[in-house]
Amino acid sequence: MITTTLLGRFYIYQKLRFPIIILSLSLLPAILSTAAIVTKNPSVLQIIGGLMATILYLLHVRIIDEKRDFHHDSIYHKSRPLQTGLISLKELQIIDNFVVVLILLIALFAGIYPFLLGVLMLSYSFIASKEFFMGEKLHKHFFIYNIINTMQTFIMQLFAYSFFAGYIPFTILLVLHYIFTCIGTVVFEFVRKIKIPGMDGAGKDTYTWYLGFNNSIVIYLVLALLATVFFYQIMSIITGQNIFWLFLSAVLLGIALQSALIHLVKKTIQTEHLMQLSFVVVYAIFNLVIFYKSNGL
Repeated sequence: MITTTLLGRFYIYQKLRFPIIILSLSLLPAILSTAAIVTKNPSVLQIIGGLMATILYLLHVRIIDEKRDFHHDSIYHKSRPLQTGLISLKELQIIDNFVVVLILLIALFAGIYPFLLGVLMLSYSFIASKEFFMGEKLHKHFFIYNIINTMQTFIMQLFAYSFFAGYIPFTILLVLHYIFTCIGTVVFEFVRKIKIPGMDGAGKDTYTWYLGFNNSIVIYLVLALLATVFFYQIMSIITGQNIFWLFLSAVLLGIALQSALIHLVKKTIQTEHLMQLSFVVVYAIFNLVIFYKSNGL
């Protein structure tokens, strides 16, 4: 029986489309490393605030995507919560209004500069929700469409730096870390849209549809390699050491490589999940190591 309360329906919705607890745990290592890059020994309150602001912003982006893709999903993804009537677009908009207010309040708590960046990233998301005023023309360019929408999380990363530091201290270490996190974001976006042959649907909304399965795996491996290279460079600067971090980088990259090769051969739902999970784990280790070593632990 479907609950009649909005919060009850949203609880079911988020479990299906935006599992808040799982995503928060996945995002926490990146938040910790971001804080460590710009400040020493961030407080628990700062960590909680930064995590809340980023997860709320990602929820905001998810709701925008739901509204923007409603017609497409009604044709090609009829089992999704909006399409089955579990929750309505109007109800998601009510939730989104509260989300936006909370983001701005948390940003204001951190200072005027984080607040202004918060306004900037929300403004960009508003333009994205309007299809950048290009309508269906933009949808016809799959890669451009995905790149300019992924920019939302790139801006969010800049916001995260300012949230912890009060501003963005442009250093070589921060630039390397920013590139590292942007690559990580691209990998997460890319890998979730790699589907096994015959399972990529008719909606033309996966990378395998355009690139093919084998090519998609190769591109994923190149991106994973790049993330590993930047992790190594970051750790070399933080610790002044090279050999150990080269070894650890090779081991962690090997884990991602092995799971991708298994998926390349077997092509099952289980190996697809294994490949996705392996990068989540490897990326989490990267970020936790950066956090601990940046704080001299």
